[in-house]
Amino acid sequence: GRRPSSSRRTAGRRVKPRLLDLFCCEGGAAVGYQRAGFHVTGVDIDPQPNYAGDEFHQADALEFPLAGFDAVHASPPCQGYTTMSNRHGSTSPLLIDAVRDRLVDYGVLVWVIENVVGAKAHMRSPMRLHGGQFGRNLYRPRLFESNVLLCPPPPAPRVKDAAAVYGVREDRRRLLTRKDGTELRAASLDEAREAMEMPWATWNGCREAIPPAYTEWVGAQLMAHLEVLAA
Repeated sequence: GRRPSSSRRTAGRRVKPRLLDLFCCEGGAAVGYQRAGFHVTGVDIDPQPNYAGDEFHQADALEFPLAGFDAVHASPPCQGYTTMSNRHGSTSPLLIDAVRDRLVDYGVLVWVIENVVGAKAHMRSPMRLHGGQFGRNLYRPRLFESNVLLCPPPPAPRVKDAAAVYGVREDRRRLLTRKDGTELRAASLDEAREAMEMPWATWNGCREAIPPAYTEWVGAQLMAHLEVLAA
């Protein structure tokens, strides 16, 4: 069943609500939620020595206990939902439904599921965010589904020469040139870190992450909802 929010005062001290960051990778999402005021615990099936949240547990995100958390953010593997996979087929697991069912069945106070635009058909009324909404020189559209009504930032154009961060490794190659001659892909780790606002991350951490600006925006709305519930 649902539990009361931990957003309260204990002995005159405000206790931070606890957010569980599932499929966390190196913590781009975690930093945004920290900025919004959460204590963030990350879970990933692989070791993540660069994780930027408050705590990390190497475990299966579909089995890690949900008890004791006020909010959950989940970023199931996106490979099976990408446009390329949709065109050519993929053996990558499709976990959005399983994650949602688990969060709903448990009664998590507030939750968010994030994925790529290609996952839209598998998500329920998702909000779309992109780098230009936050003044970032970044091409990374992402969808966010939640049991809380999420409002997007004011409309903003995408940055024309925004960089994308993808590819299995940093190899300093430009993989795609636009018609106007500008390049799409960040070709170095420094470029990827700058575009993603993740100076601590590896190349893999950058390419798998959500920019902190996205989850800071989402997290502020989750925090406001928790405060209403606590009141």
